[in-house]
Parts: sequence; structure tokens; C-alpha cells
Amino acid sequence: MKKYFAAAALLLGLVACGGHNDAKLDGRNWKLASMDGIPAQAIDGEADYFTLEFTAADMSVAGRTNCNRFFGKYKTDGRKLDFENLGMTRMACPDMQYEDAFVKMLDEVDRYEIHGSELTLYDDSKKLATFRSADADKGAHRK
Repeated sequence: MKKYFAAAALLLGLVACGGHNDAKLDGRNWKLASMDGIPAQAIDGEADYFTLEFTAADMSVAGRTNCNRFFGKYKTDGRKLDFENLGMTRMACPDMQYEDAFVKMLDEVDRYEIHGSELTLYDDSKKLATFRSADADKGAHRK
């Protein structure tokens, strides 16, 4: 009986640890929740400020800073995440330092974790930014 209990406990532990990335990046509009260098009032300035949207079909990513829109490609391998060939519009706006910090953060990302409706981006073990799903069921409304 002890062997069965130990095996069940081990299985439960593996399932719990393996559940970190069970949600997908795509199908959600990810809104920045927190990041060093960008104050909350800048993040909350507009509903679409500091957003990410991933499309798995063509491995594209798009979003907006507090000023400009950006687009490009991404690659994943397990928890690894790399942004590639990012391009963006180039309007001049107030508070460009927040855009610069956000773009620099995207360049440093090398992995991610999803817990429920929260996406966290990392550079190795350093947490860079946390996003929340602005519309968790958006993918269900796409045609």
C-alpha cells in the first residue's frame, strides 16, 4: 500500500510541476501588468498599451507599446521563447522611454511561463515582465 501511495504522490507532483505551461500563448490578448521601468499609470494609460498577441498558425506576434505598433515572428521550444525580425511603426510620442524599455525587454526574453491567465517573460531566471490575458476566450470568437 505504501508503494501505491508513493507512486500516486510522485505522479501528482509531476502533474503539478508539468502544468506550468499548459496554456497556449496564442488566442489571447496579453496586456502588460507589471515591468520594472514602466509605472502603472503608463501601463494603464490605454486598454491597448503594452500588449502582445501571438498567432501560432504563422508564428507571428504583434502588439503595441504606449506609442507604436510592432509585429514580427516568434519561436518556441518547450518554455523557450525568442522574438525575431521585429518591426514597428515610428511615431514620436511623449514618454518614449517606456517604449524603449518595453522593446529592450522583448529583445532580452528567452523563456516564458503561463499560470492560468498570467504570462511571465524571463531572461534566464530574471523575471522581465508579467502580462495578464485581457480576453481569455478571444480565440473562441475567431473565425
